Amino acid sequence: MKRISLIFSILILMSAIVLLSNTSKAEAAGSKIAVVNMQKVISMSKQGKKANSILHSLAIKYEAKLSALKQKITSLHNDLKQNSSIMSSAEKLKKTKEFETDYTNLSSEERHVQGVISEKRFNLLKGIIAKVNAIITNIAKQKGYLLVIDRPGIVVYRVNSIDITNQVLNQMNSK
Repeated sequence: MKRISLIFSILILMSAIVLLSNTSKAEAAGSKIAVVNMQKVISMSKQGKKANSILHSLAIKYEAKLSALKQKITSLHNDLKQNSSIMSSAEKLKKTKEFETDYTNLSSEERHVQGVISEKRFNLLKGIIAKVNAIITNIAKQKGYLLVIDRPGIVVYRVNSIDITNQVLNQMNSK
């Protein structure tokens, strides 16, 4: 009976040692976490601001083209509304077809513009995100972080000292 009790005590002691060693590893791993606000890094970096400027210029360029088409459609619509009673049916039909064609072209052009801008945004951000990820990876390796979490707004609690956003932003702007 004493022998069983001794074996049982040894097993309990060994289990406690294993549990304590795993707990200390988990605590050590928990201290190697960092957070970064990718959105802030992208929007505040030189590269992000340049990309935003390029997209804004592109949008202005296309907006001028779309605006001219919208004015033409508005003018045709007003002409039809005001003068339809004095127009011949052939002229009314011609103006109506022109209005419908221009309206369809406007919708098509708007979709095209959205596609062009989305593609440009994707291509610009792809390069920026690759640079940010490389910097984050470098910082994580240097500091021994096991985990870097994006969007600290989702985290319920964190110590400010684990936020590497400004460090990443500084490195982005120095390149």
